[in-house]
Amino acid sequence: MFSDNESLMYSCGIFYIKELNMNIALVYDNHEYQNTTAMLLDDAGYTVNLAFSIESPWVAAIKNEAPDILVISIGSPDDTLLQQLSIFRDNIICPVVVLAMQADVDITEKTMLAGAHSCITGKISAERMQSFIRVTITRYKINLNQIKIITELKQEIISLEDRLNDRRDIARAKGLLMQSYKMNEVDAYNALRKMAMDTGNKLGEVSRNLISMSKVLN
Repeated sequence: MFSDNESLMYSCGIFYIKELNMNIALVYDNHEYQNTTAMLLDDAGYTVNLAFSIESPWVAAIKNEAPDILVISIGSPDDTLLQQLSIFRDNIICPVVVLAMQADVDITEKTMLAGAHSCITGKISAERMQSFIRVTITRYKINLNQIKIITELKQEIISLEDRLNDRRDIARAKGLLMQSYKMNEVDAYNALRKMAMDTGNKLGEVSRNLISMSKVLN
């Protein structure tokens, strides 16, 4: 059984799953790469919807269009491409696969670290292309999940730090009230709560304001 976005196609004696309604963007080094890659993608069951020359402002166009996947067909990744790929690493836009006619292991690694989710070197078959596309999309989803987890952890850390700071400042503010007005701890805490309710501020903020005023007066 196939999903709503898949159908079965037959090409060169091999059955492929044809992807339907997938928005594919192609960035190419020259027209030869454009035609060859478009044909390869078509044989693999994908249709190119958007095409941009590597010399054009393609990064802005991809950020605006946000395709389902970006395929970059190039002779060999250079420093300019690596810098452009970093935009996709820092801003989650879409899965990125780089097809490089020539690239050693070092360049392939740099391309992946720069922001590509897959980097393929040399000529490949339509069958392998389909596999690489799916692997690229899976890696992209994994990255999204990792970023989500990291973001949630950062938010939890910030929340914990805020709570610890509030506790520290509330304790200091209670101490000031107890010292200045001869209050016990319970009365000092209730006084802070009343100030927070009267001003509509949080208890930690009221405590910090009280500490600041105390420093000015002293």
